[in-house]
Amino acid sequence: MENQNMSEEQVLQQLLAADSIPERTVRIQRIGIPITLRGLTGKEVYALRERATERRGKRGQESERIDDEQFNVSLIATSTVTPNWGDPQLLAKYKASSAEEVIKRILLAGELGSLGDAVLDISGFNTELEDVKN
Repeated sequence: MENQNMSEEQVLQQLLAADSIPERTVRIQRIGIPITLRGLTGKEVYALRERATERRGKRGQESERIDDEQFNVSLIATSTVTPNWGDPQLLAKYKASSAEEVIKRILLAGELGSLGDAVLDISGFNTELEDVKN
């Protein structure tokens, strides 16, 4: 329903029906596996970004820095539908305590960045907005 002359009721109905989360399957060529990712809500992305933000205070000045690797790993772990990065066999093989540790040990830096970008794309980042003309 892309009609710009939607009634308030039509807008409300569209919002009530807007609960489906998009998914996309991507393939990492190096290891030849499909990875199914789902979009994340703004709240989820914000919480992951907060968790990956390092804060330091020096002489009354506080600085923030986002740990890009941690942010991408968290995005991937949270949005992956399949495979199960936390499978006990993977945890044992990679001597890891979490799905995030498995991801760090399996994927190369560029793959982390590419998958993180894919998660953000299907989560609505990099989406063009259309101006509605009155």
